[in-house]
Amino acid sequence: MNRPPRSLIKTGVVGSALSIVVLVWIFVFGQVDYERREAVNAAVRANIQRVTAFEQYVVRTLEGADIATTYVAEQYASTLQGSAQSPPPIVWIDDSTLRAPAVREISVINRNGDLVATNTTPLPEPFNVRKTVVFRQHRSRPSTSLQVNAPSRSRLSGNRLLLLSRRVNLPDGSFGGVIAVRIHPNEMTNFLQHAALDDTDLVSVMGLDGITRARREGNKLSFGEDLRGSLVMRMQEHSPNGTYLGPSSIDGIYRYFSHRRLPKYGIFVTSGVSQAKVLAPVQARANGYFIGGALITLVTILAAGLVLVLIKRRNAHEAEILTANARLQAAQQLAKLGDWSFDLAKKEFHWSEGMCEMYQRPSTEKFLSLPDYAKVVGQHAMQIFQAALKQSETYGGRQEFELAVRLPSGSVSHRHIVSIADFDAFGQLTGIHGTDQDITPRKLLEALQLQVSHLSKLDALHAIAATVAHELNQPLTAALNYLSGSIRLLTVRADRRDDLIVDALGAVREQINHAGQIIRRVRNLISNGQPQMDAISLSGVITSAITLVEVANPGLKVTFEQGPDVEHVEVMADPVQIQQVLVNLIRNAHESCITAPQIIIRTKLGKGQLVDVLVIDNGPGIANDGRDLFSSFTSSKDDGLGLGLAISRTLVEAMGGEIWVEETGAHGTVICFNVPLAQAAVADSSPVHRDQQSYRSG
Repeated sequence: MNRPPRSLIKTGVVGSALSIVVLVWIFVFGQVDYERREAVNAAVRANIQRVTAFEQYVVRTLEGADIATTYVAEQYASTLQGSAQSPPPIVWIDDSTLRAPAVREISVINRNGDLVATNTTPLPEPFNVRKTVVFRQHRSRPSTSLQVNAPSRSRLSGNRLLLLSRRVNLPDGSFGGVIAVRIHPNEMTNFLQHAALDDTDLVSVMGLDGITRARREGNKLSFGEDLRGSLVMRMQEHSPNGTYLGPSSIDGIYRYFSHRRLPKYGIFVTSGVSQAKVLAPVQARANGYFIGGALITLVTILAAGLVLVLIKRRNAHEAEILTANARLQAAQQLAKLGDWSFDLAKKEFHWSEGMCEMYQRPSTEKFLSLPDYAKVVGQHAMQIFQAALKQSETYGGRQEFELAVRLPSGSVSHRHIVSIADFDAFGQLTGIHGTDQDITPRKLLEALQLQVSHLSKLDALHAIAATVAHELNQPLTAALNYLSGSIRLLTVRADRRDDLIVDALGAVREQINHAGQIIRRVRNLISNGQPQMDAISLSGVITSAITLVEVANPGLKVTFEQGPDVEHVEVMADPVQIQQVLVNLIRNAHESCITAPQIIIRTKLGKGQLVDVLVIDNGPGIANDGRDLFSSFTSSKDDGLGLGLAISRTLVEAMGGEIWVEETGAHGTVICFNVPLAQAAVADSSPVHRDQQSYRSG
């Protein structure tokens, strides 16, 4: 196991300590910020609820005043018609329905501005208000809505009261006068009279003209402040129903304000809570968080220092062990050796890092169950291991065996394994352990030596083939001449019975010509390695090959299934060599079928502008024993030379195609080869390679 450098360990400890400190302070500041936001949100929500309740209370108060003024206007409409007498006599309003605690004064002003009725006692001296701002506003505006005016001093009582007034119209729609009701400003905030407010809590009723109608800060009541142009008026203009944080225009205290406009009455209500009051509990808890964070930081620094000291001592003790392990690992790497162990109780392997590296597995995947081991080494190697395990359980001692495995990269690795049994104190087998060495280079050397032997045999075969091609050409030519002369002699005779003999001799001549073509093409292929390529009809060549095989094997029936997408296409190939390949494959398929042979030739359009030809049989399949099926001198027949499929591969690849085993098994074998389309061969003469499934004959 490779340990990280000491500097890296120290860096990791310091980095971990710093990470803990940073995380702690991130948590502290995050928690403080979270609680701050939660406190602010809660305060804002409560403030919105308060201003909403305040709004409803003010609306109910003003609606009561609105009803009262409407009632007074109806009851005293006759006094508003005007009188010749100036000033007119003042009527005392004595009505129990108007005796509400909130109503301090009720006044009826006629169209001339004279006081004509009031509920105050004793009755005041007559006076006229036509020059006042409120009277002029009602006379000039047609609206009869209740108007909430700024607090002013009453002529009746001399007190500063809040004036609520409305215009009264005569039956003809003309201005008839004004009904005025005065209430004390604290009546607008009485809904909080029993609430325990903080000294800095604030509620107020303000007109859109910037004058406060009523303002309560804690238990302190005020009214009539002029706040035109202040922050509260700007925020109200920007957002009639909103919330903001800002300083109060009167005392400068920062508050979270919420306000809502009552457009019907030309006023808005506002409620504010002190920012310092809202954040005071949060700040108190934040101080505790800061103290805790400081303590954790101090403890983390001390712990990191202690860990660094322990690491230094441990490194000193492990120096010799690391050196010994390094020497052992170097020796294993030089020898391409790995160690392993198998726990019989857990049914589990443990591999060293060298083993994981040799089998191309991550170093973290050191433990393998039996199913995982079977997936890595294959079923054949698994059977060898189980046999060794059984042998160890029976006899103990040392076991040696070799196996070949396919690595994840696709390469084959040859292994030499040595195992030793492990027994407990009672003599029971607990597992085995051993070494695994890569002997692939030695196996490759043996394979190369075998390949050299094969190449020497192949060179001899080429020499024999060239000699046979040269020596057979002359007797075949002579035989062809004799057949031609015999046919001419029989043709000139008048006996019609000789026609069958002529036909038979013609067939013999055709086959001798075909044999001569094969010999010439083989000699040409051996001499320059190039076949004679032409654009040919693949279906015609296949039909000719089937006829040739069926004539030579009476009773054999070969089925030809031509794909609709290749029915009329032409391929670029040598027709004689294509026929030779088909005859070889059909003959092999026929010989592999034990009883009732069923052979099918199928064509279809393949990938990369190639035409695939499939030879399908119902034989017992090809044994997969690790040898290359298409290599020279490889045969599954006792008397075979192993040259048929090797020659077929040479011919197909020379024409730019491939040959491979598509499928094999108990229900039959499918061997495929392909040749390029005529138009595709002009553009690209290089063959398209695919992943081939290699089988060997037994």
